[in-house]
Amino acid sequence: MHPQDERHLKLKRAMQEADLDTVLGVLGHDMRWPLKQLRSNLRLIFASAERDHVNLLHPPEDFVGWLQGPLHETVKGPGTAKANTVVARLSTLSQLYSLLMDEEVIIQHPLRGMTRPPGERKVEKLPPREDIERLLVHAEAEADDPALFAALTLMYRHTFQVAELLTLRWPAFEHNDGTILRRRTICKLDPESYAALDRLLAKAGGPLAHPTGRIFPYENNDALRSRIFQVCRKANLAFVNPAKLRKAGLRDFALTADEAGFIGDEAYALARRLAQQLEIDRKTDTASESITSPSGETDAG
Repeated sequence: MHPQDERHLKLKRAMQEADLDTVLGVLGHDMRWPLKQLRSNLRLIFASAERDHVNLLHPPEDFVGWLQGPLHETVKGPGTAKANTVVARLSTLSQLYSLLMDEEVIIQHPLRGMTRPPGERKVEKLPPREDIERLLVHAEAEADDPALFAALTLMYRHTFQVAELLTLRWPAFEHNDGTILRRRTICKLDPESYAALDRLLAKAGGPLAHPTGRIFPYENNDALRSRIFQVCRKANLAFVNPAKLRKAGLRDFALTADEAGFIGDEAYALARRLAQQLEIDRKTDTASESITSPSGETDAG
């Protein structure tokens, strides 16, 4: 059997049998949250599907209604989940179905058109551009870790995910024209990102050496985050986590969907609008704080 056919069969059987372990084993690394969080978000949905004999591969007509039960349930009982928990569970399940469509395991998204519940509003503050530029300057000065500057540059300028970076190997980088084969797209690097990778390639022996190993030396997500944390401390900056760095890139650069690693223009446009809205919310929140006295009362002027 062809490996792709075997993968499809494995995913189909796992969805039909509500086998969350197998589903995450195949697709978990392509999803936006850590595996522990993915399992937490999907566990009750899959457990309820197994109990109620609901086929998650081909959901019944009343699927959306049925879904309200596991979406809103916690260990405290039915209807006790907070709004943000419901949103996280629904978003994770929706992303899972989107990946299954990308894999051509299903042909129709069962949650398309479903009204999403509003989450609890919390202003997420993205790092200002000047803080990111300061971080990059300090990362470039790290002589003992020349890969860090390139990693941060790709995350910021082309919204690379950490998992995507850690699996990159040199054959995916075309030195002649500055393109790189990403997880979902072929990306044309901007001059700054190309230069950062070119310097790393030179340390690996240059293009004529045809290196084949991993581009970045970090063993896992935590190893890279630890290096970012250390450089943030040196730069006297609050920790800039990779997710916020990627969103700041969506805010600051007008990329194409391919350049940002998105399969479709619609998904990319939505992600960019959300990132830009975060900046609007941050500025609004900052302006509100600036006219509020220490007692919490608004100055009358």
